[in-house]
Amino acid sequence: MPEITVQMVSSAEKIRAFTYNEIELNLKIAIAEQDPYWVEAVYEVPAPLSLAPDKSLPTGKGLIGILQKDSAKEKRVKIFAGSEVYPSTYKVKVTLYVYDKDGAIAERKEYSKELECIEAPKIAPAP
Repeated sequence: MPEITVQMVSSAEKIRAFTYNEIELNLKIAIAEQDPYWVEAVYEVPAPLSLAPDKSLPTGKGLIGILQKDSAKEKRVKIFAGSEVYPSTYKVKVTLYVYDKDGAIAERKEYSKELECIEAPKIAPAP
C-alpha cells in the first residue's frame, strides 16, 4: 500500500446562501513510494451545490496524473452555489483511486471537507 499525503484546502471557508457564488477546492497529493502511481479523484457535492455553474452536477472525476517519489501534484475544482442554497453545513467528499504500474487499484481512500453556508448580512438602505 502506497503512503499518500493529501491536503484539501478551499479558497474560502464559507459560502453565501441565496446567491450565486463559487469556491475553489484545491487538492494537493504527494506520495513517498519509489514506484510511480497513477491517481484520479472522484468529487461528490450534496445538492443544491454543483460542480457546474449552469446545471446540477453532483459528481465529477478529475485525473490527477502520475505521481513519483517526493513530487506533489495539485488539482483544483470549482464548487458552485445558486439561489437555492440555504444556510447549512455541506460535506464535500473526495475519493482517491491510486493505480499501480499494472493498472490495478493499489489504494482507495475517502476524504471529506465541510463547507459552511451562511446568510450574507443585509445592507440597510441609505437614509
